[in-house]
Amino acid sequence: MENTVLATKWRPKLFSDLIGQDPVVTALVNSLDNKRLHHSYLFTGTRGVGKTTLARILSKCLNCETNGIGSNPCGICSGCKAIDSGQFVDLYEVDAASRTKVEDTRELLENVQYMPTQGRYKIYLIDEVHMLSTHSFNALLKTLEEPPEHVKFILATTDPQKIPSTILSRCLHFSLNRISSEIIKSHLEKVLENEKINFEENAIKNISKLADGSIRDALSITEQCISHGDNKITYDNICKILCLIPLENINKVINYIVKEQAEELIIFIDTMYYQSVDFKYLLQEIISVFHQTAIFKVTKKSNDSLYENSIRKLSDKYNEEEVQILYQIGVSSLKDLEFAPDFKSGFEMAIIRMLMFTPLDLEKLQLSGSIDKKPSNKSYKENIIKKESVSYNADSVKKNLNNDTLTIEKNWAVIVKRLEIDSMTKNLANNISFDSQNNDSLSFLIKKDLMRVVTDRSRVKLQEALSSFLKKKISINISESDSDSKLQTLHEKNEEQNNIKLSEANNKMENDNFVKTIKEKFNATSIDNSTTINESIKGD
Repeated sequence: MENTVLATKWRPKLFSDLIGQDPVVTALVNSLDNKRLHHSYLFTGTRGVGKTTLARILSKCLNCETNGIGSNPCGICSGCKAIDSGQFVDLYEVDAASRTKVEDTRELLENVQYMPTQGRYKIYLIDEVHMLSTHSFNALLKTLEEPPEHVKFILATTDPQKIPSTILSRCLHFSLNRISSEIIKSHLEKVLENEKINFEENAIKNISKLADGSIRDALSITEQCISHGDNKITYDNICKILCLIPLENINKVINYIVKEQAEELIIFIDTMYYQSVDFKYLLQEIISVFHQTAIFKVTKKSNDSLYENSIRKLSDKYNEEEVQILYQIGVSSLKDLEFAPDFKSGFEMAIIRMLMFTPLDLEKLQLSGSIDKKPSNKSYKENIIKKESVSYNADSVKKNLNNDTLTIEKNWAVIVKRLEIDSMTKNLANNISFDSQNNDSLSFLIKKDLMRVVTDRSRVKLQEALSSFLKKKISINISESDSDSKLQTLHEKNEEQNNIKLSEANNKMENDNFVKTIKEKFNATSIDNSTTINESIKGD
């Protein structure tokens, strides 16, 4: 006996057999039982969710000889059997993708006025109806609006956006949902148990996930795996036949990221490369794990048991903000993957970005303390990050603040640079010097001859900016300095530093061989105070 493929063998024959489409089934069952029939139906949804199956069941409900019009066709009368076998003469199944011309539509509608030959209704089932041409839709309009009493139209499509609104308004529209992976998994287990096929639960979970909401896709993938595994479905076999990455490899990559073991991770990526791993799929899975981790951080529930251990490790390591940024790094890298020299190098760059990420949490900044940071693999980061320092003042505040304390006293220049303040307030901030603090109160000193820059407006603006920056309400007090000679402000430090740079630039100019040649040849002299320094300073 010839074997029937699973997708055909397990096609639902009744509404009760249809899975994952309860709202649509309920609406059709109620309309059939109450004899409230529409002349045209439109079923929309992605591939493999039951559009054509639903249309055939509806056809049986309308043409069952034993039970009449209702939601429970008998399935044994000649009409039901003919529809199941595709031999019902009054059911016209049309593939709109291959019959797009208006002549085809006219030919189809020529026999609409004649009574059905075998059944109670003539059923016109037009699949992929969005492929019809504009003229074909126009030819269908009048008949679709007022067909003869013995005619029913059932339209099916995966792309309802391409159907004209004039057609949509004449149909009873039912949108079929994607089927959840849990429902697909349960259905596959039922099918395999009836087919007496041994299977592993992890294998079925992965097939359900790969099906992407389509029962037909799930059954097709299952049949492929059955053939490869000699009537057995194992996780190793589906990884081979579908070119998937074993679960332990993905968990191992996540574990390396959590522990920041860069060298081991790069070696492991090289190993996977020689196993012909799909690095795009691997990056997508890692992004999916970050997504599940973000959900777990909010709900404390893990929806993906395949990666439950990895999700918990990521949740323990990173806070909500860090998980979001790691997810964003993954998504951005996925977009850039097509432009990389190869997928392996693009994947490696994505991983390096994740490992290098060390956020500065300003909420943890305290007036008297430093930023609390988790321990990190400094030896690796020091090898891949070049520490650059840019001099903002005489103390040469370092650009990289990840390893330095950030306080009002020591890093006033950095904080002033980050404050969102106007020029007058910034002038005040540059001419005051930190003196002391008492809880949430800060005291600053200013020289007597500069007291004119202290105004109520600028003081309030500076206080508001500091409160916003430090995420804490504070107050500031500015008083005259008793000893102006000992007081050094940011303005003076910057002036001093600028003078040093000018002096160095002048010396460099005077000692330059080309400049010396020009002076000797033309008896030229340098103009005093004509040297300027142009430099671009990156933000801290």
